[in-house]
Amino acid sequence: MPKKKESSAAKIPHQGHRQRLKDRFLKNGLDALNGHEVLELLLFYALPYRNTNGLGHSLERDFGSLVNVLDANYADLVNVDGVTPHVATLLTLCGQIAHRYQKEKYELGDQLYNTTRVGRYVLPFFFGKKEESVMLISMDNRRKVLNATRVFEGSVNSARFNFRTAVQQALRDNATTVVLAHNHPNGFAIPSQADIATTHNFMQVLKLMDIQLVDHLVVAEDDFVSMADSKETAFMFTTTHPEALATAQEQKVADTHR
Repeated sequence: MPKKKESSAAKIPHQGHRQRLKDRFLKNGLDALNGHEVLELLLFYALPYRNTNGLGHSLERDFGSLVNVLDANYADLVNVDGVTPHVATLLTLCGQIAHRYQKEKYELGDQLYNTTRVGRYVLPFFFGKKEESVMLISMDNRRKVLNATRVFEGSVNSARFNFRTAVQQALRDNATTVVLAHNHPNGFAIPSQADIATTHNFMQVLKLMDIQLVDHLVVAEDDFVSMADSKETAFMFTTTHPEALATAQEQKVADTHR
């Protein structure tokens, strides 16, 4: 007698549980799931024949949160018991897709006419960064973004951070205004005295090229501080291009009528 063909559901252990978890997600969205359940659901696609619940719990426990799992590097992930190269690749990929989505959501051409918009534009460039780095946002005189460039890997106050590289980039972009941003990966989004001194010196160099530094943001995780808005440093940013002021005023009026 011919052997009865097994259904696909019988071949995959825990199929009923998997389907219920998928249905919860499709009906209620990701907010309805705990962190370990998000990981469990994601791991279905790398481990089709294994119970992924335990591994989801282990990953969240070892790294502390879903965010930390997705920000972890490949080498750290593969050291976790049960994490295969496929799993580590999938998790790394998902984290980097999330970062890229945030960066590309705000296209070149956006007008960064206030601190909120500047911060929203800048933050994604530092998601998951474990080392300090420096970003330069080049803009025209109406604060429209022309380019965003990582001009240095390391501390903005390092002797190796060459102002010339950043200035040359701004000139290549035909920028008339720029924003500088750097991160404090293991600290707070508070400008140090060295940050303030570097900002002042960089501002003077830019002035020689008729380029205005309109802000310097210090980033820590999902928080940032604007030096142009901070009481201790705002005096350095008091001069603003008239056209940029006009654009900000026009946008402010438009926002109040939305």
